Amino acid sequence: MFNLTKELVRTLGIPPERIRLEWVSSSEGVRFAEVIRDFTEQVRALGPSPLREAA
Repeated sequence: MFNLTKELVRTLGIPPERIRLEWVSSSEGVRFAEVIRDFTEQVRALGPSPLREAA
């Protein structure tokens, strides 16, 4: 299902690097924070969303 979502995102003109799937247990609070921090940095490095520029 995630691969289908990545394909849809790509079709819409959004780089697939802007979505991510991670499995984190509710007992892994520190890991959750790390995943969110890393993904936020990754998306910021990509710059503004191409959808904003198209609007």
